[in-house]
Amino acid sequence: MLLKRHVPLLIVSGVGLLTLFGHFINNDSIRGFVDNDATQWFDIVACFAMFLGALNMLKLQLIKIIKKKKNWQYSILAVAGFAFAIFAGFFYRGANFITISGIQDANLPEVSKIIAGELNEENYFLIQTKLAASQNEYEINKLFITKGNAKLLIEKLTPYVETINLKSKPWGAHVQTKGSLMYWMFINLYTPLGAAMFALLAFFVASASYRAFRIRNFEATLLLVAGIILMLGRVPIGGLVPWWVVSTMFIFGLVAIAAPFIKDRRILFGIVSGGILIFIVSGTIMGWNQNPPALLSIPVIQDWIFAFPALAGSRALTIGIALGIVATSFRIILGLDKSVLGE
Repeated sequence: MLLKRHVPLLIVSGVGLLTLFGHFINNDSIRGFVDNDATQWFDIVACFAMFLGALNMLKLQLIKIIKKKKNWQYSILAVAGFAFAIFAGFFYRGANFITISGIQDANLPEVSKIIAGELNEENYFLIQTKLAASQNEYEINKLFITKGNAKLLIEKLTPYVETINLKSKPWGAHVQTKGSLMYWMFINLYTPLGAAMFALLAFFVASASYRAFRIRNFEATLLLVAGIILMLGRVPIGGLVPWWVVSTMFIFGLVAIAAPFIKDRRILFGIVSGGILIFIVSGTIMGWNQNPPALLSIPVIQDWIFAFPALAGSRALTIGIALGIVATSFRIILGLDKSVLGE
């Protein structure tokens, strides 16, 4: 009980209090711990958590494949993608490049043409200038995933170049180097799949909006109107909505607010019809067809919603989340919340 409960709780409370009060104590040692040591510990723990999470994901997918649960075929793709990413990141760099040196002046044009053809560049004079200016080695600005593709270029350059070296980018740097196997996987597999997921997300948002935007009360009406304006204002067609349509939306919004206080349907219908007629006639007389006011522009309205009501709401949510984090942190530091111990 002492090692499983009290000692871990004491460590959590001590580190939490030290980190908390470190922001209020002007001491170099404590500040060094808070700013450097504690951050490094967090990174180490996070790395182990990511490693365990990856193993757990792999375990669940393999069990699903072995037991042939529902949609187990998709788990094969998940395991294959996981294995390919591990292979490209830790076992195969796929970031080979070529350096050349010792080129005679008479061979510069031919070498430049070969390199320009490999790089799909029309102006080989720029490459020729760089070759002439290079004193030691000239690195060809292209990475080869396989050494076989690099050797094909080496065979073309061999008659004109004295020294040709085939090298690879160092481990770690190959992950973010354009042209490597990992970079190819990120650009050609991960990015298109992410774009497809976001494209599908739009349809889920549309279906959820249909369920959420039903007019049941005043709050639902506000949500409906704001949602329509924001969706229209974020697309090009929103700027083409005429002023009389926007004015009609204003009338409906005002009538929706006043509707609970007006019991007679005929009066309500008269207010709607009269308001729309007055708006359209007044706008026509004042020349709103050519120069409508900013108040009746969908993009302007959605910018105002984002700048004021939406920003105020998001700040209120942020403050609430911050207070919740503070309360939860104090519960953990004081030992009242034992979820960190697995309880």
